[in-house]
Amino acid sequence: AFVLLALAGLQRAEPGDVAWGAAAAALAERLSAFRHPAGGFREAGGDAFQANAHMHLLEAALAWEDAGGGASWTSLADEVADLALGRFIDPATGALREFFDADWRPLAGEAGLIEPGHQFEWAWLLERWGAARGDAAARAAARRLFAAGRRAFDPARGVVVNALWDDLSIRDPAARLWPQTEHLKAALILRETAAALEAANGLAVFLDVPARGVWRERMRPDGGFLKEPAPATSLYHLYLAIRELSRVAGDPC
Repeated sequence: AFVLLALAGLQRAEPGDVAWGAAAAALAERLSAFRHPAGGFREAGGDAFQANAHMHLLEAALAWEDAGGGASWTSLADEVADLALGRFIDPATGALREFFDADWRPLAGEAGLIEPGHQFEWAWLLERWGAARGDAAARAAARRLFAAGRRAFDPARGVVVNALWDDLSIRDPAARLWPQTEHLKAALILRETAAALEAANGLAVFLDVPARGVWRERMRPDGGFLKEPAPATSLYHLYLAIRELSRVAGDPC
């Protein structure tokens, strides 16, 4: 999924080069080996039925739509969005689940994980998809996902915690950097101004470091930070949050 996303970025940067589209089409074709009869794709190894990779496939398919990739990418985006709306999202709570059985039924117990960061990330994607398709139900689902993610907001620290149980109670009160970036992205695209300000202020705490260009990754429940290197994985999340803020604000950020 991330290779497809990268190829879409290269296509936008070099629209006259047909190699990026050809490479993406070939990779998408190879994904057919992972197709699941009940829809979507299965992972190799354990925990074969997950929402997470589908989220990134939707992101990549939308990026290829924006890059003029054609009908196949629209079809993939529609397939994944429909699976999310029909299977991944709990109609009772509006929250998106992470792990499923082979029939895309959500798992319970320890596997009944709700990741607030993913509620926001899916909300951002489904709002984009729903707006492009004129799908009011998808846009309403995006707002319910956002509301579910906000259940993880801790006003005392001003941050979103890492995980909830399937009843939306707090499961992991620590806070990583990346859910803060997704909180900001979703609040911005949904025009939730007050939440966007809270998300930006929460994110700023992680970026308040002596050396510019790095960040703190993990906040403890008491509000302190673990002393550790800044992992490069968070750069992806930071970049997209800054890009979304720049797009909405209309000024360099």
